[in-house]
Amino acid sequence: MDWTPFSDFLRTRAQELVGTDLNQIRYTDIGMTYWLSIAVTLVAVLTLVRLWLITPRHRREHSGHVIERRFQRGSWGRAFYNLPKLLLGLALAVLLVAMADPYLTATEEVAGDMESRVRIDLVDTSLSMAWEFPGSGKSRAQVAREAHLAFLEMRRDKNDRVALWLFSSFPYMVDDFVIDDELYYFQVMDAPYAIVRILAAQSGTPTDRMFVPRDKVRIIDSEGNTNIIRALQSVVKHFDRDVASVADGANPHRAVLIVTDADVDEIPEAEFVELNKRNIVPYMIFINAADRRPTGAATRASAVSAPVGNTQALIETIREFGGDYFDVTDGDSLARAYEAIDEAETVRVELSHRAVKVPIYSRFLLISMALLVVGIPAGFVAELMWGTHP
Repeated sequence: MDWTPFSDFLRTRAQELVGTDLNQIRYTDIGMTYWLSIAVTLVAVLTLVRLWLITPRHRREHSGHVIERRFQRGSWGRAFYNLPKLLLGLALAVLLVAMADPYLTATEEVAGDMESRVRIDLVDTSLSMAWEFPGSGKSRAQVAREAHLAFLEMRRDKNDRVALWLFSSFPYMVDDFVIDDELYYFQVMDAPYAIVRILAAQSGTPTDRMFVPRDKVRIIDSEGNTNIIRALQSVVKHFDRDVASVADGANPHRAVLIVTDADVDEIPEAEFVELNKRNIVPYMIFINAADRRPTGAATRASAVSAPVGNTQALIETIREFGGDYFDVTDGDSLARAYEAIDEAETVRVELSHRAVKVPIYSRFLLISMALLVVGIPAGFVAELMWGTHP
């Protein structure tokens, strides 16, 4: 057998796998791989326990025979004897990864234009969003993110042209306007839950109890408040800079979708006036963090608490300028938000790029098959040369 093409094949596939950015890999079905990994681990543990507890029948500790050292398996012998097992273990691990159907997203340049609805999604990442959504065991930010992603799934293939902004004390643009549903979905999914100076515990909860994973928190010294005024000012400027949607001098119908618990420092009346001048309608996916858990006589009360303080004032201001709010405690809210955005007038914009799903399971599958091709024959050879015989 000519091993040169085979070794070249292995080297090429290994280089592809090593050159893959693991942080960019997505998985279509990771659930099945998760359960199969548990099953394989359980079988391996049971096998090791069996080998440890049960003595092989051919072994006799006091047989009376002294085995010369040259017939004993040395350190190199043990290494070569166990190497095929290592190869088979690696092959199985890589095969499990391949079964999750990993893929990457790439962008490609395209030409043309389309009818689109233009929107900026403004997501609250202040400290209060890191606190618990009452009775759920989840942070408000996680509830908000799940609602936002569900909304994006509903808007899939509707040609929305969307930009993502995050805000706490200061606003941050994640990316400029895109028409690509797949790419934008991943931008939202990967965005941090909280941008804060320090991740402080919620009042009334243990100081060591946090509801946001550490990898979903960005620590910046100047952050932590909910300054929606500064955020909306940046949104207005971003709309003004967007020449694609106003190239013909018209005043198109656009929208800003605010995802927040509405625990704001001030009511941005002047900013809503500026939005109204530009025909930009504000909508809000409201993370209603009022404690809805019934206690005592409150068991007969309404399940959804009414917003109070600045929250109510923000809702009234949004409605005053033609927008509305959609409470996540109401199961039909996202559908109504979808319908409200869908009623907006379309804007003709140029399509510049879109995301492409690039399956890469073959990289893992081929590496696994190559390891099996080497590991199985090597196992037979190792057993013949260094194996144990009765």
